[in-house]
Amino acid sequence: SAVAQTVAEEFKRARRLGASFFFSRPNHLDNPDWVIPTIVYQLATQNREYKRIVTQCLVDDILILDKNRSTQFRELIIEPFRILVTQYPHTVREPLLIILDGLDECKDKEAQCEFIDLINSHSRQVPLRWMICSRPDWLLMTVLSNPDFMVTCRCEELNICDEEAQRGAQRLLEVEFDKIRRKYRDRLPVDWPPGYQRWRIAFIASGHLGFASFILRFIGDKEYDDPDGQLKACMTFLKGGRTVGPISPLHALDDLYRQVLSDVPANILSTTMRILGLVIIDRHGLDSANDQARFLGLDQVTFRRALQNLHSVVYVPPIEESNTTPLHTYHASFSDFLEDSNRSGQFYLDREAAKYDFALQCLHWFESN
Repeated sequence: SAVAQTVAEEFKRARRLGASFFFSRPNHLDNPDWVIPTIVYQLATQNREYKRIVTQCLVDDILILDKNRSTQFRELIIEPFRILVTQYPHTVREPLLIILDGLDECKDKEAQCEFIDLINSHSRQVPLRWMICSRPDWLLMTVLSNPDFMVTCRCEELNICDEEAQRGAQRLLEVEFDKIRRKYRDRLPVDWPPGYQRWRIAFIASGHLGFASFILRFIGDKEYDDPDGQLKACMTFLKGGRTVGPISPLHALDDLYRQVLSDVPANILSTTMRILGLVIIDRHGLDSANDQARFLGLDQVTFRRALQNLHSVVYVPPIEESNTTPLHTYHASFSDFLEDSNRSGQFYLDREAAKYDFALQCLHWFESN
């Protein structure tokens, strides 16, 4: 989202941004029916001729916004731009960029795939370029793996190496702490926060920019208006103690984790939690995803179905690597979340229960081998 926001700002300054839509479940911006009208409105503010064409479309068919998304996309975006290209080419000398961020947070899974299909089907017909940002949701990855998409779609995975990630997190902390310190310069000393506390946060973040961002947001929360007090509460939390007050400094990250787990179908959630329990307890044991599945007595279909919604928090190796690479969580904060009942709630992973299950599976494993 940070990348998408930066690109949007840069293209807006260059007068090349057509529209943007940032999905967000926490902010209740997850309705797929809002996307096309929002894009149409924003495009209309950029191009006077397009606005005139679209206005006439709405006058001619007052029920067009009640029609399906495919019809709206074709009649309110594609056809008007075809007219622009043929009748008013001077108004579209360069393609405009449209950004869809957080597509995985759209509440309708089928709609997510529909948007990609619509864009792919018409991408070469009009002077529009699309930037779609999403966590690696299983269904979206399946759609994008279709060879037909490779003609019009280029996929980039943000995969930052550990050293780069560490430097990025440290830079973020330096910059944001400096902003907080300057804002509260009448209360905070010039060496705030102490170096060891800054190092502690950077160390635990392990290059996870989202983690660092949530911590900084908590410390600089203007509603509390007490950055030093918030910092102390944060350090207490990171040491394993309790914070004062009802809000955890990681509540935003916790919301993200709960959202991901909420997408797991209820009828397979227990299997998903068993797999997560194994991943957390047996960190350096079983050597491959296939071994992990066999250890739990799960066939490959059930095993992968239980993990299909967790690709943003758990590395699930592709089938061709399943014999050599095990599952693992991307960041320790996810394990910490699962093992803290106050944070994870209904998704709490009881370590003792997981150990018991692990021990039983060990007995079955040895008996069968």
